[in-house]
Amino acid sequence: MDFQRAETTGGDLCHTLGRRWRKSTIVLIRLKYRRGLRGYARHVPGSFRVARILGIDIRVHISWLLIFFLVLLQLADQWFPGWYPQWSQEKTFVVSTIAALLFFTSVLLHELAHAIVALRFKMSVSSITLFLLGGVANLTKEPPSAKAEFFMAAAGPLTSLAIGGLALVVQQLVSDNIGRVPSLQPVEGVARYLSFVNIAVAVFNMIPGFPLDGGRVLRSVVWGFRRDRAAATRTAARGGQLVAGLMVVYAASRVFDGDAVAGLWMGLIAYFLYSAATQSLQQERVTAAVGSVRVGQLMTTDFRSAPAGIAIGQLIRDVVLPYNLQAIPVVAHDRLVGVVTIADLRKVEQDRWATTPVDAVMTPVSELATVSPDDPLVGALDKFGTGDLPLLAVVENGSLVGVLYRESVVGYVRMREQLGFDSRR
Repeated sequence: MDFQRAETTGGDLCHTLGRRWRKSTIVLIRLKYRRGLRGYARHVPGSFRVARILGIDIRVHISWLLIFFLVLLQLADQWFPGWYPQWSQEKTFVVSTIAALLFFTSVLLHELAHAIVALRFKMSVSSITLFLLGGVANLTKEPPSAKAEFFMAAAGPLTSLAIGGLALVVQQLVSDNIGRVPSLQPVEGVARYLSFVNIAVAVFNMIPGFPLDGGRVLRSVVWGFRRDRAAATRTAARGGQLVAGLMVVYAASRVFDGDAVAGLWMGLIAYFLYSAATQSLQQERVTAAVGSVRVGQLMTTDFRSAPAGIAIGQLIRDVVLPYNLQAIPVVAHDRLVGVVTIADLRKVEQDRWATTPVDAVMTPVSELATVSPDDPLVGALDKFGTGDLPLLAVVENGSLVGVLYRESVVGYVRMREQLGFDSRR
């Protein structure tokens, strides 16, 4: 949740408000989930596109409906009735809906800030997804430098802080004139809520624990001084584990105080934060293990391919079943034209297998990530992260010369661990 931008980076805050009444405030977590073994977030399954901004798909996950309902319920049942008890239920509900929509718009702006900076540093961003725990931005690779990560990570909290500050100014201006224009109360209430929640998001996201934005800022600083991204990641990720542990303690205290809902919510966030930080450490170990290895060292030249135009039925009979393959390169005169998987083949009804060519269901080469024998294996890990294919086609001068299986890379890393390499990590 890179909780970044998606890079499936932020956090959730359960806060006890003052004024002598306790309320659990939901501040969405922005964990940037990493892609595959090493990149940032994938498209979150179960999401659908609602817009496209700056060439970036804006997606909403079905779980977002739940968190939107919870925020709306909290506003309509606690916040606005507490501030404006004289409002009717209908007015409270309408204002709460507007406030909730504006809050999620501010979450989207937070993510867009990350994405815009990422684009500035030549990193492609394919999508932003709003889901149960907040926002996820989908970047294709890690930041190329400490400078890039610093500005990209800081952009989100600064945006939330700016939105919160602007809302605070609006609230103050309206409050100064509310006596003369009572009809401005809804504006005052919405601005009051947005100022608090956005400043809370900014502050929480800057906690120095990876993969929160503050953890990424910490990593960029350590990276810049030590010139060692792996060491910087270990420092920031362990900070994330520590923060998660403290959140568990706080969650337990809330449960014992009788606020079970807030405690359970905080515990859920702590779990995701700890998992993401731990995964970051594992990914760095993988990167260190394959740092000097080339694709040609692990690729296999003993592979099965299918000729372009072959019928699906013949492909299954002659290649898929005899060799128990999950993915098969499709070639024309030794040149790669696509890859077909079992999932692709299942899209075709069995009675059409004899007449449907493989070209109709394969993923064409224009949409495939490929590597060459001389490419670093680290780069191959990034490309594995962009999809679910079990293999990468190894291409040289346009010709298919081998395949690199995901399981071969995993097996290589495990072998190094069993032999005791990189034990200090």
